[in-house]
Order: sequence, then C-alpha cells, then structure tokens
Amino acid sequence: MRHAILRDMFDCVIAAAGASSRMRGTDGRPSLKPLLPFGGSTLVETAVRAALDSGARVLLVLGNRGEDIAALFEAPAYRSVRADGRLREIENPRWMEGMLVSIQAALPEVEGEAFFVSHADMPFISSESYRALAASRAARRAAGMPEAATVASHEGRGGHPVLMPSAWIPEILGLGAGDSMRTFLSQRPRITVEMGSGALRDVDTPEDYASALEARGDA
Repeated sequence: MRHAILRDMFDCVIAAAGASSRMRGTDGRPSLKPLLPFGGSTLVETAVRAALDSGARVLLVLGNRGEDIAALFEAPAYRSVRADGRLREIENPRWMEGMLVSIQAALPEVEGEAFFVSHADMPFISSESYRALAASRAARRAAGMPEAATVASHEGRGGHPVLMPSAWIPEILGLGAGDSMRTFLSQRPRITVEMGSGALRDVDTPEDYASALEARGDA
C-alpha cells in the first residue's frame, strides 16, 4: 500500500506549468500566476493546501519557472507532507504545448482507482470540494453504478476539481495534438456535484486577480 491508498483519498494532479500569458502587469510583461500573493501565501500554495487538507496526495506539475514555484514548498510548513510523500513535484519539459501535456506528465505517477485534476490558479476550491466528490463517487460505486467523471459544478456548469477513474489513464495518455481534456470528458459519462462559484473561478487576468483579492479580503 502507498500514500494515496493509505489515506483513503485520491491523488490530485495540479497543473502549475504555464506561461501566464494573460496575466500582464503595468509594464506589459506577464506575471507568473502561481507566485502571486494570496491570503498570506500564494495562489499555488492556496490550491495545493486545499487538496492536501482533504487528505489527497498532490502531484504538482511544474514547467515555466518551475524552480521558483518549487522553492515555495521548501518552506518548513511543507516539511511533513514532503517527508511522507504527500507532495511530489513533476517536471514537464513540454509545458509550452499546453494543459493536456502537463496533466499527461503526472499520470504515470497516479496511484489508486481514481484521481483528481485541478489547477494552480483556482484559489476558491476548498478541501470540502475534494471530499464531496470522493463521497459522491463512493456512493455511486456502492450502488453498482458505472464509472463516470465526477465534476464540481456551479449552477449547472462543470468546473474543477474533476475526479476521474484511473482506468481512463491509458486513453488520456494516448491523446495528442489537437485534443483536450475538455473534449475528452465531453465524450465520457459524468455527473456533477454543486460546489458553489469556486468551482468555476480561476485567475487568468489582472482583473480576475483584483477581484479574487477583493473577495478574499486582501485588496
């Protein structure tokens, strides 16, 4: 038995590898989203902590300025989760090719019968969201229902996290240029679980960031 199974919670792939091309400052240069201050830490730490607090093991995918993001998790606050293997960094040298490739980079490390996917720029996802999706999946399996993606949603719109069967991993690894996780999931059975607006709220632009800070009380 290994980490995710011992804790009765699934692995969580969190992508933090992108270029942050839409997060441009006053000088016109992009700011790296994961490193932006948020709630006393950063966006990426907020996302990672929510997954860790649920009991998940985090597979954090790094690419652009990965060493700067990794340095955050060398802090003493993360010593225990690093020591017990609940936080693992995955390098994606092909991060320029997009989100799908970053998710694919982590999938060979996934343990257990299902796994979460989430993103480093979604700071309003709570640990309760992960637990609710896991509970929903457990209830379906206990009732003998077929496998499906379990998706956090708000007012009928699917967002994140997404909990997928690990049996789908070979198909996902087989996706190539022109494919996307959105299209892949649209062609698979899924159920949605209402989790509030945090399931949809990401931080892509300076305006998004200002709004998130205001909602968090950091503005």
